[in-house]
This record gives sequence, C-alpha cells and structure tokens, in this order.
Amino acid sequence: MSESSPCRVLAVTNMYPTPEDPTYGSFVATQMASVQRAGVDVEVDFVDGRKSQWEYARAIPRVRRRARSDSFDLIHAHYGLSGFVAAFHTLPLVVSFCGDDLLGTPDGRGGLTPKSRVGVRLSKWAARRADAIICKSEELRNALPGPAERHRAHVLGNGVDVERFSPGDRLAARRRLGVSAEERLVLFPHSRRQAAVKRFDLAESAIRALNQQMSTRLWVINDVTPDSMPDYYRAADCMLLTSDHEGSPNTVKEALCCDLPVVTVEVGDVREWLSLSTGCLLTTREPNEIARALGEVLRGPRRADGTRVRRRVRLSAVAEKVLDVYREALARRRNAGG
Repeated sequence: MSESSPCRVLAVTNMYPTPEDPTYGSFVATQMASVQRAGVDVEVDFVDGRKSQWEYARAIPRVRRRARSDSFDLIHAHYGLSGFVAAFHTLPLVVSFCGDDLLGTPDGRGGLTPKSRVGVRLSKWAARRADAIICKSEELRNALPGPAERHRAHVLGNGVDVERFSPGDRLAARRRLGVSAEERLVLFPHSRRQAAVKRFDLAESAIRALNQQMSTRLWVINDVTPDSMPDYYRAADCMLLTSDHEGSPNTVKEALCCDLPVVTVEVGDVREWLSLSTGCLLTTREPNEIARALGEVLRGPRRADGTRVRRRVRLSAVAEKVLDVYREALARRRNAGG
C-alpha cells in the first residue's frame, strides 16, 4: 500500500454485532466501517468465542488460509485473543488491545481469573508478533510485554458517531422513553456480560449513600442498541462509571458527546475526556465520596459542553489515525524485508 492508495484489510475479531446481539462489539463494526469509508476494502472474520473456546483453535487455519489466498495487504485483529488467532501467517499484523486482554479480569479476591491469565499470556505473545499495535489507553500500552512493543504502540481510543451521539432535548427524550420529567436519573449503562467488572455493587452503594441527601435512581441500562442509546444519554441527569478497569470506555465519550456530565473513577483514558468537558474524576472508590461527587453534579446544571470531545472523537478523525498505523505496519514489514 502506498501512502495514498487504498488496501485490502482482513479484520479478525471476537466481538462483532449479530442479529441476536446487535450491541456486541459494535465499536469494532463502527471503526471498520469508518476505515472503509476512508477508502480501504475491509472484510471481517468473526471468531465467536462465546460458542466455545474451540472456535479460536478452529479459526487459526481459516485465517491463515485467507491470508494466503485472498490478496489481503494487512490483517487488523481486535482484542488480544484475536491477535493470537491472526498471528500464524506472513502478512503485516496490527493488533488492537481493548482492556482485559492485557490487564486480566479481576476474580474479586485481589487476583485475576485463571482464564484471563491465559488470555493475557496469549495477548502478549500476539503483541510481540504484531508489526504495529493500537492500545485504547496509556494503561494498556504500559501493560505490553516490553519496550519494543511499547515503541510500536499507538494510544488510540475508539471514535464516536457524533451525528448520532449529539445533544438533544432532555424532556423530549424522557417522553420518548416514558420517564418522569421530575425524577433524578444517574445512568449506569453496561452489557450484562460485563456486570462484574463494571462494579454494579459499588454503584448501588454510592446511590444508597446519595439517597440520604436527595432522592435519586440508578438507571441501569443493559444492551441498548447504538441507534437507541442517544436518548438515554439525553434523558439522564448524569452518568456513573465505577469499573475495575477499562480501555477507552465508549460510554464516557458518548455521554459527553450528548452533553451529559460524567462521574467516574479513574480508569482507562477517562481523565483525557473529562479534561475536555464537565463532570467529576474520582481518585477513590469509596461509596460516600462517589455519592458526594454525584450530589455536586446533580445540584449543578446537569449539562456538559461536549464540543471539544465531539471534535476529537469523530469517526473520520480516528479512521485517519488508524490508516496511519496501517502505513506504519506496512513500512516496518517492507524495511524488515518481509
């Protein structure tokens, strides 16, 4: 691929929307669609590891055959296990790391689950194989296995469709969702698959403490499609994030793009986005302190100014940065004589 010409990319991912689960990996679909609009021919190979862990083993020869036979210029793997699957070929490889693929999944006892420890080892192996790396946050970049991998890594969060996730009328959104105009709503969006790492228990404790000062509802939203989600951001009074870890949480960026203030523990790249808008970044996970921060935001105007966030996260801007990573991977392979 030259600096200006399009190329053919095979996107290998274990997260991708399906008719049965349209929210699963929607950020991968959105990013690859934006890359395609930038002039790259993209095909997707979805490894649905939810069916069985054997799906990863079955995918290795399939991806290898496609790499050999379909005239792709580059493979872009999303998530560390997908990077492992996509590493058994001779094409340039870009791997995007998203969160627990490098950080592991907490087991609730101060350690990591055995399954995620295996996943971390495979992810680090994929990082060593990759010609270029995308990390969703600086925390993930620092979790790479060594300085050589960190040198090849770019910190680049997912983009947001700012035409869809944009400010709107709060009361009109509440009417569409059948929500009372007077109720104080703290939005807590997550996938049911992520309930443990999102720390719903901590969010509940904070709301119980807050309800001693003001009546507030923790508005838990599960698996809402991207088309419907903007109204939830517009209707809420603020959003709460209490996760144990994140990469670059799309919910924070989407909320701020809809001018919804965010209260969040320090995780992933949330500091960057809160510095551009309105909300509260907490250095503690103590429920009473979270409740105090929520109270301050709810006593305020309950609207943020997401102008600078929208400018930074628009899909076209992020897609151009992804293309720069592709060019780097191809150049590195050429220079290495591959």
